[in-house]
Amino acid sequence: MTVYDGVIGPWFLPAFAEATGLDCLHYVVLLPSVETCVARVATRRGHGFTDEPAPRKMHKEFAGAEVDSSYVLADLSDDDETVARNILTRFDDGTLTYPR
Repeated sequence: MTVYDGVIGPWFLPAFAEATGLDCLHYVVLLPSVETCVARVATRRGHGFTDEPAPRKMHKEFAGAEVDSSYVLADLSDDDETVARNILTRFDDGTLTYPR
């Protein structure tokens, strides 16, 4: 299994999936609140990215994107283990499989 951890907007998912050469892949959008995104960018150390309007713009793009809601985890818990369990449950039951 290979995990790609990056930013792939739903608008780019078909092209990304095709470029992988795989028959299917698993996709999830982690979408905390916009204020959580802004706060995380503001408090993150060692990355050099501090442009406060950028996470607001990116959040708006993801929140307004046309994507099946089953791929989206919104209003996330701050507990990483809870989020990971939720993702693994959806992975196991096929909810995150793209394309379906």
